[in-house]
Amino acid sequence: MTEKVSRKEQILQALAHELEIHPGSRITTAGLAKAVGVSEAALYRHFASKAKMFEALIAFAED
Repeated sequence: MTEKVSRKEQILQALAHELEIHPGSRITTAGLAKAVGVSEAALYRHFASKAKMFEALIAFAED
């Protein structure tokens, strides 16, 4: 059975993907939200700030 990926994990995966395909480029919350298929407000329901998204990505990558 396939495990359902949480929205938070989807956001982190999309953020990692954006960093991978556009290294050194600016990543906007609007672009990230579009990649995930949610609104910018939905991003902030899961993360208090853009910095917290990057902190969570580092923790996610370390696991």
